[in-house]
Amino acid sequence: MVTKLDILISSINLKEKLKDVHRVEIAGISALGNNLFLLLNIWNTEAYKSLLQQIFVFDRHTLRINDKYKISKNLKWNCIYNLNENIYLMSNFSSLYSGAALVLFKENTIITSQLFDKGYATEIHTIQRDQDDSFLISGSWHQCIPCGSHDDYVPVQWQSKVTIGDSGFIDEDIDQSNPKRIVLHIRDSDSNPENYYVLEDYGISKYDNDDVLIWNQGLGHYGAENLQPIHKMVPFFKIQNGKTVRDGVWFSGTDYTNSAEPFFGRISAGGTILSFKNILFNYPEIYKIHNLIPGNDNNCLLIGETLEIGHGTGIFMLFNHFLEGMWQQNIKYLNFSKTGLDLTIQDVPEFHNRYLQIKEIFPQSERLEDLNEIIIIGNTDHFRDRNNGYIWSVKINNVFNTDLK
Repeated sequence: MVTKLDILISSINLKEKLKDVHRVEIAGISALGNNLFLLLNIWNTEAYKSLLQQIFVFDRHTLRINDKYKISKNLKWNCIYNLNENIYLMSNFSSLYSGAALVLFKENTIITSQLFDKGYATEIHTIQRDQDDSFLISGSWHQCIPCGSHDDYVPVQWQSKVTIGDSGFIDEDIDQSNPKRIVLHIRDSDSNPENYYVLEDYGISKYDNDDVLIWNQGLGHYGAENLQPIHKMVPFFKIQNGKTVRDGVWFSGTDYTNSAEPFFGRISAGGTILSFKNILFNYPEIYKIHNLIPGNDNNCLLIGETLEIGHGTGIFMLFNHFLEGMWQQNIKYLNFSKTGLDLTIQDVPEFHNRYLQIKEIFPQSERLEDLNEIIIIGNTDHFRDRNNGYIWSVKINNVFNTDLK
């Protein structure tokens, strides 16, 4: 039998951490080095006008507050991206202006800014680093559709490539008939670094050093490939002649061809698809995989959300180990108790009309053999008690290796 997961969990309620506030919601997160930068919506009272926003800098190891920055109360900030320890980009939707602003800060001071006005209710949703020190800005605006006695507004996506120049931002619009994606590159092996894998065309592709396609493997049905998007891809490691080498990648995603079920599997270096979706059938409460941490050979740890419709959500941690031709698994649930919003460790999940939204997951290591802590950050809801920001630290006491029995 596979060794049971041995974990401990501690919860940090940001409302209690900040003290004397009515509610704290996590609006955005950016990680840099040993620090986590949390953009927080803070309400001092029940009144919406009491909302203010601050950036709190947490040490990702001790979860202590290292610093905090106050920002404009007249603007509603949506996301944050750190360039270094005290310089960061932020985007907002403003009730005072017709567009959305991209602003470069140094601590509390604005260095430069630019307004993006694509149309009604323009917003910036994400900031991602691109190649050549540029950034991909993605957002939406709302187009008015006359419908007789009333008007409907439908969201329209937009993107822009932004570079920080000496005199401010330099932006270039991207044609939305061919939207750009930030592509994750994973090297084929340590000994053959010129080949790499990327997520594209609703599947996984392998290229050589000259960017020539070696193969592409789509996972969807012909003509409906977009119904099986892959969200996560990590290297697959195996022991060969006493050494750890790479052999393709693990992947996970969502299968929308069958009621939005999660799936995961691997693709070998030669392009062979191995689906392991069937080993999730014993866990019908699993509905979303957020993170996949690889170990040697077929060891891996899945982390994500559980759902019982109409009763609540939670978190799962599923360890998968392949031994003597069979999958062996052990699962732990992090679910709410009947009272409060702190998570408890459960062997059988309980749901008590409490919901969570995972914002980010930060494993202390990207390799299972070195993993001893996972930081999970998100918001929780219970009826009218909504948008409560939490940080959960999960300590892992297992020593993962290929000889777990």
